[in-house]
Amino acid sequence: MNQPLEQATPAGIGLIERDGRYLVRIRPPGTVYAGYWEFPGGKCEPGETPAQAAVRECREETGLDVVVKRTRRVVVHRYPHALVELAFHDCALANPAAEPAAATGFVWVEARVLKTLRFPEANEAVVHELDREART
Repeated sequence: MNQPLEQATPAGIGLIERDGRYLVRIRPPGTVYAGYWEFPGGKCEPGETPAQAAVRECREETGLDVVVKRTRRVVVHRYPHALVELAFHDCALANPAAEPAAATGFVWVEARVLKTLRFPEANEAVVHELDREART
């Protein structure tokens, strides 16, 4: 008898860009991949699309409202602790002048600098793509 296939956990990730820079932070101590950099985002809640999760998570994690412009890439990746399906969304700030609260840890980093930072493996293709786009 065949065993059911494991379902990947869906998540929405916000790639918030402004003037060639992206909003990122270092994952806090006590979390999986603590010390690695991350874009805002997280797991989908029941009935929520990855784009809706990206908008909600951006608001929760950064305090900023964003608008999803498009889905850039969907990555299915197996980490030691989970199988995930990450939907990376290009996002714009609803208020272009808004800034994240300092307490969130999110900072603006130039796209060309992103590849020098340590991100979890599932982010690799997107980080390299953002770098390539910044250099053209």
